[in-house]
Amino acid sequence: MPPKQNAQSGPADSLSQEPHHKLMYETQDVRIYEVFLPPGQSTAPHQHDNAYIFITFGKSKITVNSPGQPTQQLKLPPGTVRFAQGGFSHTVTADGSQPFHNLSIEFLDPTLTRGGCSCQGLDTDSICGCSNAPPLPANWSLRIGHLQLAGVTLEPGAVYDINSNLSNRFLVAVTPFDILDESHHEPATIHVRLPEGRFHWLSPGPHKIQNASSQPVRFVKVEF
Repeated sequence: MPPKQNAQSGPADSLSQEPHHKLMYETQDVRIYEVFLPPGQSTAPHQHDNAYIFITFGKSKITVNSPGQPTQQLKLPPGTVRFAQGGFSHTVTADGSQPFHNLSIEFLDPTLTRGGCSCQGLDTDSICGCSNAPPLPANWSLRIGHLQLAGVTLEPGAVYDINSNLSNRFLVAVTPFDILDESHHEPATIHVRLPEGRFHWLSPGPHKIQNASSQPVRFVKVEF
């Protein structure tokens, strides 16, 4: 039996028009949307014109319908990261009893992610949507064109060094965030507390990120 085809019809909204996509941050290079889809609800058909990643918070189960493509049903653990090159429309439905909560980070320069994402038998293959890919490990890194991503888990008191010179760098809290951010800027150390799903932009230069809580913290680092 051939794969079930979706039945999406009608014009697709832009991301800014889709009611479940809330614009949180925008520059000339990036737009960050928070997506919160209650159980049983679906997005309107919407268009992804640019490459993007999404990062999930909490466990979720979704159905994705794209015109001309088989229906996809996905089970997503907390901290799932997925990349898509853009140039398509779809609808998403939150199945089961859990909402679908994510940040969708849209990259506005098409040269940034040129070359895209491929399946190479790596521990990060799930980010590219590869079949039979293993779960993401606690700590990982992946480069997609000029985009650099890393997943970090810090035990209490542990430190993570960031030494790159890229101009755009931010951390997305996958778990509630209680960190000390040390840099060469004044004040030299800032205490950052964020709920899951929020992000912390980094100033230029090296940073030391220390877990100031009594629990492990997880975040995704985005650099370009």
